[in-house]
Amino acid sequence: MIRYLLVWIFTLSMGGHAMAQPAQATTEISAPFNQNDPYEAFNRKMFAFNLALHNSIGKPIVTAYDALPSPMRSGIRNFVTHLGTPLTVVHDLLQGKGEKAVTDFMRFVINTVFGLGGTLDIATEAGMHYQPEDLGQTLYAWGLWDEASFLMLPVLGPYTTREAVGGAVDAWADPVYTAILNANGNVKLALRTLDGIDRYAQVQPFLDQLNEQPDPYIFVRESYLQHRMGLLYDGQPPQPDIDDIDLE
Repeated sequence: MIRYLLVWIFTLSMGGHAMAQPAQATTEISAPFNQNDPYEAFNRKMFAFNLALHNSIGKPIVTAYDALPSPMRSGIRNFVTHLGTPLTVVHDLLQGKGEKAVTDFMRFVINTVFGLGGTLDIATEAGMHYQPEDLGQTLYAWGLWDEASFLMLPVLGPYTTREAVGGAVDAWADPVYTAILNANGNVKLALRTLDGIDRYAQVQPFLDQLNEQPDPYIFVRESYLQHRMGLLYDGQPPQPDIDDIDLE
């Protein structure tokens, strides 16, 4: 649920930012997603379940969260994003994005030292914009999992199969959260919960607009796959060859 329509926020935020070059150096492009939606029957049931959960439980939670002072909400958002930066640096390196790895590492250092431990996002103001990397993106960059299928998970919302598997591994291997877990597992759970609530609060206004779509499920599916495509190619997805376009 917390991930619905993240593509809208992603697209708006990308509008004024210069993005890094795509990870794939080859000119041969593989299809990153299965367009047949093999799990559609399951996905639609989970989609309906998630919307019902949103209407009954999600809205009151977001309402309470939105009642917090804006600086507090911004601090939470900055801090949980900050904690995910070291894992992004790891995947930068695994994908051969050396320049981006340096930038993300500098982001982490600057926000740790000058941003009150990451509660202030000084690095973005300095032009070091953040784009997360995950194992799903790394597997695709390595050519180990070319085609993933869309998957709607209960409560968590839209994923791809590649992203879901990668996310489970990332959650286990994340260096920052692993260190926190070794110190206090309850702190890790609290931070994950805050992260989820904050992301959910960002997209909640758009959830109520889904009913305006002819088929809300298809809209979410296509939007989310477009969002993931942008992440796989660092905001510069490949364009179809004009010679392959049927103009008849």
